[in-house]
Amino acid sequence: MAISVTKSGPYFTSGAISFSAMRNTFRLNSPTGTISASELLRNTDVTNTDPILPDATENSDVATSTDWKTSQIRDSIKFYNVTQTDTNVNLDIDGLSWNSNLNKNIVKKMNIEGICGSNTTGTAAALMDDTAHNLTIDVSGDIFGCGALATTDGDNPDGLDGGDALDVITSGNNVSVNVQSTARIYGGGGGGEHGNDGANGQDGTCFNYIFGEVASGCGFCGDCSNLGAGYERYGGCNTGGGCNCSGWWFWYGCRQRVISTALCRKQDPVTVTGGTGGAGGDGGRGRGFNYQSGTLSGSTGAGGGSFVGCGGFTGTITAGGTGGDGETGGTGGDWGENGANTADTGDGGTAGKAIDRSTNVSVSGIINSNTVKGTY
Repeated sequence: MAISVTKSGPYFTSGAISFSAMRNTFRLNSPTGTISASELLRNTDVTNTDPILPDATENSDVATSTDWKTSQIRDSIKFYNVTQTDTNVNLDIDGLSWNSNLNKNIVKKMNIEGICGSNTTGTAAALMDDTAHNLTIDVSGDIFGCGALATTDGDNPDGLDGGDALDVITSGNNVSVNVQSTARIYGGGGGGEHGNDGANGQDGTCFNYIFGEVASGCGFCGDCSNLGAGYERYGGCNTGGGCNCSGWWFWYGCRQRVISTALCRKQDPVTVTGGTGGAGGDGGRGRGFNYQSGTLSGSTGAGGGSFVGCGGFTGTITAGGTGGDGETGGTGGDWGENGANTADTGDGGTAGKAIDRSTNVSVSGIINSNTVKGTY
């Protein structure tokens, strides 16, 4: 972390103080002619965007209405600048060395020249969330939001959201973001939606037998249909001794035979679930400070399970089907882009914003597809 502070001043640290010198130092927009003492009063109006002698901690000795003296101008300043270089994670802009000047009307600049990043989607790479007046955030370096992690929970298929690059949330006056041509302000990509599970295979039908018996008699076999629809005879009805016999002595004879009981059965169908559909693949990661290279593709879904068969049953009526393969997870979003949807019930994750700002904060400068990725 490399943060430096520069000031326009302190001025008049020693020696004589002339009105012309004060005019040339403080009234920069009109450095000619005379300047009055009333113009050199410390201006505390936070709606004034270009105070001649601004309100600042360093200028606290300067009178605001009466009893003004030239000696009060010693060690005064005109502008206040903070510059960031190197690399910072979750840069807290309002927590830097502003010497309590953020909420005063001194014209200030925050120069972001290095790299700001975030490894947490819930926290912007650079954040300003305090009251400030007359502040310009000048970006010539990189601000990279956090990319979403892979979507691994098939029960909650929505892709995860990416993180913001720069958040400027303030109720102050005259706050702006200036984008230089070398800037890269990129919101983190959203995560791809989890892939849908494959369809289960068609159910199969197995069976066991239900058995029954129907009495037979003299000369006839029992009818299995008497037990109900679907019954068939699989045995019995064997021929026994004579019956329907008549006559006497050596003229005695039997016209028919006794038939044994009919053995009956019918199929008792049982539905057996088809192969289970394969699990959907994980959604892809979003591009971000935490994932600057690597594939954004979602994972391939798992293969479907096979029909378990009719083992343990007597037989098969219809075989079940194999489950379908799980869907590949949605592709994660590149810088500032949403994650892709799949056929599951959710949506791809939303990209982080390049700049999330209060309505009173303006954005200007060189804004194109190279300098800003994501909404602003």
